[in-house]
Amino acid sequence: MTKQFPFEVRPSHARRLAVCRLPALLVAASIGLVSGQTQQPAEAAAPPVTPAAAPTSPPAAPATSQTASSSEDDRFPGLRENADRLKAVYEKVDEANMNEVERLLKTRVCQINRIGGDLDRTIGALQDWIQAELVYNQKWAEVEQLRVDGQRKSLAGMELDQQRAKELIETETRDREELLRRKATLEQYGKRTQEIIKDIDALVLDIKDSEDRLTKAQKQYDDITAQVNNMNASITARLIDMRQQINRIQAYGLQLTAFYEDKRKDAQEVCNTKQPGASRTPLPKKRTTQTQP
Repeated sequence: MTKQFPFEVRPSHARRLAVCRLPALLVAASIGLVSGQTQQPAEAAAPPVTPAAAPTSPPAAPATSQTASSSEDDRFPGLRENADRLKAVYEKVDEANMNEVERLLKTRVCQINRIGGDLDRTIGALQDWIQAELVYNQKWAEVEQLRVDGQRKSLAGMELDQQRAKELIETETRDREELLRRKATLEQYGKRTQEIIKDIDALVLDIKDSEDRLTKAQKQYDDITAQVNNMNASITARLIDMRQQINRIQAYGLQLTAFYEDKRKDAQEVCNTKQPGASRTPLPKKRTTQTQP
């Protein structure tokens, strides 16, 4: 069963592609792409993020190699639909407001109130969408946790079988060594009686049977060990997958918020250049009336 991962690079963002600075947020590029519930390969990594000196566009949304699931496969279609709806709302608000912000910044006139309002509304829509995505993915994380718990129970039984197979190998190895010693002792007699020959023949058969049991025990141990290793790898991958899914969404929201705040700083810098400075004509001093002596 798979779940959808709704992030893709928007055309308007791709046209203005640059990444906002904020070193603490580069975790979104350092972690691998999050797979869905079908355990897609973890090798697919997000493109490395390089800090830009003067960010001019929001960061590109994380890409994914996973094919979006159909609604029939989704356990939480209501949450998925709500997240998609809020995403569409955010994209519409972002498109309209950021076009106006860019236009107002180009005028080089102090427009902090209008720009600030546009940015506040855009950030609010973004946070609504990101929160909906987190709720949706946290629900899926709970499902995955149940799967992991079930796997751990199976793993405990497999590890017990692995220990028993190991003990069987050790026992068969000791028995075989003892049979070989007894055979070697009987073969030292210079004159072999019928009874000694009979005992040696019996030991030869016992040694062969022991070797067969040892071979089977070793194969059983190897098979169980491979299953245990695979199960451990699967559990580790699922736990990492859950953490990365949540981390990527949070990091993407923070990166976009940082981009919008950089735009607010740009607008404030325009206003700061319009403030009265020391080079302007100073105000006249207040006159003081002199009293007669």
